[in-house]
Amino acid sequence: MKNKIKWIAIQLLVVFAMGACSDDFFNESPSDRVTPDKSYNSLVEAELFTQAPLAILQDVVPQLVFACDLLADQTITTEKANASWQSINNHDFSTNNPYLDPSALYQVVINANESLLYVDSIVNKDKDITETDLYVIKCNLIGMRSWAYFMLARLYGEVAYLKDNLPNYSQDKVAYVSRESILDTLINNLLPYLDNDRLEADNQYLYFRTLPMYNKALIGEIYLEKQDYVNAATYLRMAIEGWENTTSIYKVTNTYAKKSWSEIFIDYSAVEVMSCVPFYYGQKQPNPIELWYGFEYEYQAKPTDNIINLFNSQIDQVKKNSGDVYRGLDVSFRIVDEMPIVNKYSLDESSTWELGSYIILYRAADIHLLLAEALNRSGSSLVALNIMNRGHKTFPNWSENAGIRGRAYLQPREVPEGVDSVTFIEDLIIEERSMELAFEGKRWFDLMRLARRRGNEYLADRVAAKFTDPSAAQRVREKLMNEQNWYIPFVK
Repeated sequence: MKNKIKWIAIQLLVVFAMGACSDDFFNESPSDRVTPDKSYNSLVEAELFTQAPLAILQDVVPQLVFACDLLADQTITTEKANASWQSINNHDFSTNNPYLDPSALYQVVINANESLLYVDSIVNKDKDITETDLYVIKCNLIGMRSWAYFMLARLYGEVAYLKDNLPNYSQDKVAYVSRESILDTLINNLLPYLDNDRLEADNQYLYFRTLPMYNKALIGEIYLEKQDYVNAATYLRMAIEGWENTTSIYKVTNTYAKKSWSEIFIDYSAVEVMSCVPFYYGQKQPNPIELWYGFEYEYQAKPTDNIINLFNSQIDQVKKNSGDVYRGLDVSFRIVDEMPIVNKYSLDESSTWELGSYIILYRAADIHLLLAEALNRSGSSLVALNIMNRGHKTFPNWSENAGIRGRAYLQPREVPEGVDSVTFIEDLIIEERSMELAFEGKRWFDLMRLARRRGNEYLADRVAAKFTDPSAAQRVREKLMNEQNWYIPFVK
């Protein structure tokens, strides 16, 4: 993996230069770069080209994760924050904000489109390539492209969609498509290419366990965004169970129970992490998020009282009222000189460790909780509650499922009599996601998804509550009561 990332750095010659989402951005001249038609000569080269978007994402994903948490209610800027992060925290969007530029996500789209034009030509150059090899390469490229479009749709509310999957810009081939309209297109693109978790045991090049994109997880989340809960549950469960319902590596078992939970973010975890953007200290690729949160570094943002209090309010199964001891204090966050610090990206203290704190795009607990949300809304609330608590064990190959709260050794949540059980369980699931996935860039999308279902005040009230200044809280709340203000503006 380390050697592949080094090679990917060279392949940045293939990627269009960073720029605004304009004609110049799309019309990058190909005369001074290596083009895929001259580089797709073997299976090895093709597989490396499928990793090229990771080099782009190393630049953009840290900004997206950090920004999404500031937009939500889990982090808030400090006095040290620069003006760009402050404006994001305050929901004052500007097209000039460098952290809100959509260009890199469009680079992923263009890079994938360009590679897809040439991947089939390898069969004429490499006699050892198989149909499965080509299929998985296409799966990864289409998955990364679909994920980039999905992120653009959710963040900006509208996408500049390149019709006919063009690898470059043509004014008459760009359609501006709404968030709602792009979802079906992405689903149709993904449906033939879901099995990129297929592995070839005799092929040393294809494909390490943590994929560039895990398409089954992605399509399940897209269906959930559409509020199609039956299809969402179908594909999210498929993502957990793996290819053709074989014994899954993506069960939430006791592998990362209790104190081992923090190792998810330190070790290369094939049983938890489905898709991630890696960073390597040894390759001089530190994760910027660690610097932005670090008390000894920039300390641009910190955890809010809301998320700290939620962690501290949890009940341990043995010690009782001891807080979320395996995910909360000194794990997801810590206190230094009476100041709260996001700690999730600084869990390893070894000065000789080569790996960096990678950014997880999809992991098992995330998908289990999305599945619980979809099942709860499609008539299987008890199963949803079990998945969140101590694990649902009656599905085939799910007998070792420990549950999200079970592996953190927390008391199971119960539904009192006389309440709307669907709404109550949904609140518990979203609350559990806020702790399990704290500071991983998921919360903003969760709030938007629930607000479309339950009213704009669901999002507005929660975000406003993080501000201690009443006037700031009221201003942000009034702005977020209008759904159009949830989306970041961009230059067409």
